[in-house]
Amino acid sequence: MNYYSPRSLYNLIPQHGRWFIKEINSVSTLYTTNLGSRLRFTTNGVSKLTVNVLDNRNELSPSQIYAWRIDNGPWRREQASQNSWKIKTNPESHLIEIITAGNTDLDRVWSGNQGFAISSVEIDQGTLESASTVPVIDFIGDSITAGCWVAGHHASYDYRPESNYVGTAVDLLHATDVRIAYSAGGVLRQATGGVPTAEHFLTYLDASTPWKANNPDLVVINLGVNDRRFPLEQFTSRYDHFLSLVTSLFPTTPILIMIPFSQTFAEPIRRLAGNHQLPVIETTGWCTTYTDGLHPDQPGATKSGVRLAQKLSNWLK
Repeated sequence: MNYYSPRSLYNLIPQHGRWFIKEINSVSTLYTTNLGSRLRFTTNGVSKLTVNVLDNRNELSPSQIYAWRIDNGPWRREQASQNSWKIKTNPESHLIEIITAGNTDLDRVWSGNQGFAISSVEIDQGTLESASTVPVIDFIGDSITAGCWVAGHHASYDYRPESNYVGTAVDLLHATDVRIAYSAGGVLRQATGGVPTAEHFLTYLDASTPWKANNPDLVVINLGVNDRRFPLEQFTSRYDHFLSLVTSLFPTTPILIMIPFSQTFAEPIRRLAGNHQLPVIETTGWCTTYTDGLHPDQPGATKSGVRLAQKLSNWLK
């Protein structure tokens, strides 16, 4: 039996995204506060993996969920409340992906240590190795980008970051992603789970851990819908400031601005993107079916993801 500690797993990830090492209840973990955070690695000579996680939810929340797949096959979902699950394969080389796939607004991810926590991976034989390099896209957004409410109205269990519009687009592009997205968050509105506004959650991983930005091939911003109750002038000023922050954080990376599916603040977003010389992705008519009138359901998410992949493919050539 070979044991991979959080540090060993971290070292397998060439683009660390939003994962970091954090001690939770005297246990070292590979930790993230983001729904939709992804691990990619390959197996070599492995027949069985055991993934060990902490049941790290708020006591009033349903179980957190992880999803995993082998070689881009169908996703399977596991409850963190089980503390571990097994992945069986054959000893040939395989790509393994694990994604944080469900939590709730009650989980105090920012200052309460209630994010997603992987304590170890054990394998029966062979080795784990870094996956081959593919394009990396950073997505900055809110619950729609994170993957909430895709399959229904049950928190955590009906979240689908693996197949929402981001997950769909990434698969079609043969790329991977880093989600920088929190439920209810905006440039003016604080997100749930104790998470601050976008200018703060962009540069921090939790309340006490600064984020060293990665080096993606693209950055896509989809924000604004949660700021709809704030005055236009206030939104314009803060969104302008946020675009300045993003361009300073990613000075050599193409940055694309999505108009929210709801078309919230569409005109000021277009104007501000133009002021910063950033391309705009128009989304009118992309999503026509929703779970609740705001969050795309699975057909709406799939359709939107296909349209987004078509747009982004021009930037990954």
